[in-house]
Amino acid sequence: MKVVIFGAGLIGKKRGLQLAPHELVGIFDPDQARAKALAAELKTKAFDNEAAALGAPSDVAIVAVTNNALTPVSVKALEAGRHVLVEKPAALSLAELSLLEAASRRTGRAVKVGFNHRFHPSLLKARELVDSGRMGPLMFLRARYGHGGRLGMEKEWRFDPKLGGGGELIDQGVHLLDLIHWFFGPLPLQSSLVRTNFWPAEVDDNAVLTCAAEEGEQWATFHVSCSEWKNTFSLELYGRTGKILVTGLGGSYGKETLTYYQMQPEMGPPPFETFEFEGADRSWELDLKNLVDHVEKKTPLLGDLASARYCLEQVTAAYRANGYLNLPCNA
Repeated sequence: MKVVIFGAGLIGKKRGLQLAPHELVGIFDPDQARAKALAAELKTKAFDNEAAALGAPSDVAIVAVTNNALTPVSVKALEAGRHVLVEKPAALSLAELSLLEAASRRTGRAVKVGFNHRFHPSLLKARELVDSGRMGPLMFLRARYGHGGRLGMEKEWRFDPKLGGGGELIDQGVHLLDLIHWFFGPLPLQSSLVRTNFWPAEVDDNAVLTCAAEEGEQWATFHVSCSEWKNTFSLELYGRTGKILVTGLGGSYGKETLTYYQMQPEMGPPPFETFEFEGADRSWELDLKNLVDHVEKKTPLLGDLASARYCLEQVTAAYRANGYLNLPCNA
């Protein structure tokens, strides 16, 4: 398929580097110098304006812009006849997300949300173990995800409420909410603690959320932080007959591993098996492949607008409950 990328930042670059076997038609970014630099690296063209990018012959638009522009650019791409892969959280508010949902229905074009963590090998393996029945009925999930930030981060767009829509919760937090949705379905928010502990900013840098079924025993809890001085990813998934522990995402988050513990009828220390995943992060490539397969073969989307809506519902509820009323989700 032919692809156009909107946004020449870090994520746009990651997407562009993992496009094969598809053709990159070109890149647009309002920062022309940045667009031209990335276009040169990826051996493609930089469009002079958004209209030219929208008018270029292509099948898919990858929208990797600041959060406040995700929905507006995606709607324009849909109306131009493109299928869309839009970065999370896809919108700044539930009202804005409704516009994106309506545009997808109106145009008959698919929208894939960039929840690329589903395509990390450890999490694909976790899904395989759950689907095989080796975990038994799922009971709960416990996760931690965080990074230590960088000097001057409070001045970046992600910490500007008008551009980012929030802080750590709407950034890394939505990845964990999406994984909860993937394994358990739409568990509603039960409690939340959202704080600005370290960074001098109007948005949050730490959040702890617990989601739980209104009926039954399933629940999930997580802590996300950008004052986590050692980059961390840890996810534990508990079933009645087994446990999964995922650690690391590669790179600065450490080697990606999954350990499966098989509960025994007599209880006691369980036997376990550890899987290690080496090599480059291919989640961006597989994320796009999922959209292409959906378009060409009608296979299900893994990370769609329904999951984006679930994530934004919990984020909005948590921000309101903790007094972050200046954010776009509360407009």
